[in-house]
Amino acid sequence: MNDEYAEQAQRARELLARSSPVAARAMRAREREAARPRRVVEEGRWAWIDWQVRQSIEEQPRLVETSPPEVEVEVEDKEAERRRVSLARARMRARAHRQNDKS
Repeated sequence: MNDEYAEQAQRARELLARSSPVAARAMRAREREAARPRRVVEEGRWAWIDWQVRQSIEEQPRLVETSPPEVEVEVEDKEAERRRVSLARARMRARAHRQNDKS
């Protein structure tokens, strides 16, 4: 099954390369990149990189704990509450009106 899939993929790549010069250039560039020898990084280098990362993290300032935000105090203003409810109802009516216009 894998061989069949690989053959179909190869045929698809060839067809794409024939149909598009841009795709052909991209495929050639990808093949050249895949053929380049890769740099081998030894374990000591990774240990050194890990050490540098730990050092940079330790140098960062610690987060400061803050107090939670104050709870909003309810205002006993009947007029403000009435305006808030009225505005909310007007928004709902406008939304319903826009939805009905679209239908």
